[in-house]
Order: sequence, then C-alpha cells, then structure tokens
Amino acid sequence: MQALEIEVDITPDGQLLNARLPTSCQSMFGRHTKLIMILPEPQLDVVQRQQRTEKWHALLKETQSLPQAKNMTEAEIAAEIEAYRSGS
Repeated sequence: MQALEIEVDITPDGQLLNARLPTSCQSMFGRHTKLIMILPEPQLDVVQRQQRTEKWHALLKETQSLPQAKNMTEAEIAAEIEAYRSGS
C-alpha cells in the first residue's frame, strides 16, 4: 500500500478545506477515488508531559503561597465548595 501525505485544514465543524492533491499526483487517480483517512491521536511526548507537570506544580505552589490562601480555614474552604455546588 502506498501512502501520500498531504496537509489540509479542518474547520471546527469537521469540514475539510484546501484538500488538493499535488499536481504531480492528480493523474494517478481516476475521476472518483475512495479516500481513507487515518488520523493519529494527538500525543504528548515525555518531555512535553514533564513540562506540563512542572508548570502545574509551579502554579499550585504559587497559588498556595498567596496571602489569602494562607489565611483560609478548612471551614471556609468547605463553605466555599458547598456554595459552589449548590449554585449560590
């Protein structure tokens, strides 16, 4: 099986834009040809995943070091969560 790699733009609603074969390949196919697309799932490599984890941990430490976070009691946190859950 031969493969041909081309780039196309996909709109948020799933429409393909600018889906044209290179001129050199257009004569290889008949008037109607079935197209099968294999779309890889986006994967984060190990480095990207580690960078995201480090950024997340840095954000948590920064948030926890804010003065207003240091002064909150467990009761205030529980009340805030309850208010959010009840839609208040």
